[in-house]
Amino acid sequence: MDSFDLKILKELSKDSRKPLREIGKSIGIYSPSAISRRIKEMQKDKLIKGFKAEIDFNKLGYNFITATFVRAKYGIEYHDIVAEKIMKIKGVIDVLFLLGDIDFYILCATRNKDDYVNILDELEKIMEIERSDTHTVLNIYKYHDISNIF
Repeated sequence: MDSFDLKILKELSKDSRKPLREIGKSIGIYSPSAISRRIKEMQKDKLIKGFKAEIDFNKLGYNFITATFVRAKYGIEYHDIVAEKIMKIKGVIDVLFLLGDIDFYILCATRNKDDYVNILDELEKIMEIERSDTHTVLNIYKYHDISNIF
């Protein structure tokens, strides 16, 4: 991996459908085949895990976005067990395991407050969860943006 690969990653993070020729032009490699080869190598190395569409949840009617913090009961491999159960709940977008007082951060998108209550009901059924704390998200200013990493 070199500085060109990092620049390619930055360009792909902005727009993964950007033509190879345009990516090359913006980073200083003018051969689309060279860009393609580098991308395929990063995919082979699993540095690039896939290409996903960025969804505007509001336009789909999912206007109630919440950040929920979960404390789980400590035990053997509890984080894997709890994460698997949380990931199966409809409306859960992100599940992050944390170090510290809180064990999990969960981002959810639902149509309304009542739909989110269904998620809370599902969380309550998970025996390994001790408690949760939910915050309503008013605005998302930055989401999965890697431009400040490189």
